[in-house]
Amino acid sequence: MKENGFIKYYNNTKINLAKYIDKFNDELLNENSIIIKDNLKQFANLNSDGKLIRGVLVNLGYKIIKEESDYSYPLALAFEVFQTSILIHDDIIDNDDLRRGKTTIHAYNYDKYYKLTKSSKSKELSNNLAICIGDLGFYKANYIISNNYKNDSNLGNILDYYNEVVINTIRGEILDVVLPFNEEFKLDNNSLEENILEIYKLKTAYYTIVGPLSLGMILAGCSKEKLKDIEKIGYTLGIAFQLQDDMLGIYGEEIGKPVGSDIEEFKQTLLYAYTKKNKKYYDELLKVYGKKVDKNSLSKVREIFKNSGAYSYTLDMINSLYEESEKALNDINWLKEEDKEIIIGFIEYLKNRRK
Repeated sequence: MKENGFIKYYNNTKINLAKYIDKFNDELLNENSIIIKDNLKQFANLNSDGKLIRGVLVNLGYKIIKEESDYSYPLALAFEVFQTSILIHDDIIDNDDLRRGKTTIHAYNYDKYYKLTKSSKSKELSNNLAICIGDLGFYKANYIISNNYKNDSNLGNILDYYNEVVINTIRGEILDVVLPFNEEFKLDNNSLEENILEIYKLKTAYYTIVGPLSLGMILAGCSKEKLKDIEKIGYTLGIAFQLQDDMLGIYGEEIGKPVGSDIEEFKQTLLYAYTKKNKKYYDELLKVYGKKVDKNSLSKVREIFKNSGAYSYTLDMINSLYEESEKALNDINWLKEEDKEIIIGFIEYLKNRRK
């Protein structure tokens, strides 16, 4: 069986990138204030042990334009720091207690300060601290980029594209926050499926695949034509990635947060939107969706999604998007064969993931 080129590249690059992250985490704790240092320890903890997929993709983007070099690692580090920061804010919004197999920062602080004071203000303090820590990470990411590439003629283009990724991620988050509320309280929610797919494009495709790959390419000085070729692949892969995440969130193993958490959060997914079209199954879904999840309710939701056709509909779309991305990749004639094999391996890696 042929070795997956992406897995080999990923494993080697991840080891090197982890060294940059460890160094950053150590330097982050060079702080005189005990209170600030104690909170930054939480960022450093969450900022370690990630999959580092996005950072690896930054390096891959650089590699497919120029020869592999340590030059792209600071940019990869910056993107991983941004990733950690956005997750901190996302966990507050979703009220999640688990991330990357660890207690989320706001949950950790609440437990700590509530035990100390037994005060209802502990929740407010825990959220406020997590917001501050996440904000600090955003600006640390900017600093890493500007400080490491201040003499690079591409710095302006890098920052423009990076900020576009951040802005689009937040635009997607706005939709992601409003849609469940509108749906739960029967407010205007026209074009639900269209809005869900827009979230996937902005919040997942843009910052999970398109952004990292493109930033690495821009750092390497690529042309607009080559950038568009890779962006096209990245969008379809990113949407497929999120659809697969939705499936794994209901049918998979633990993915860094509890399976079934989308149910409790009244998360708007394609599975939900498709089921809504069938009143019989939708009425059954509303009896358990948005409520505390246990083994029985999770089993019920799984059954409803399958019987309504939502499972098959989503799976068909995932497969179609993967086929589309493979076709777009095969149409590119400027990629080196070695790099094309790595991207093919990446598509296979995404297809086969189970958590």
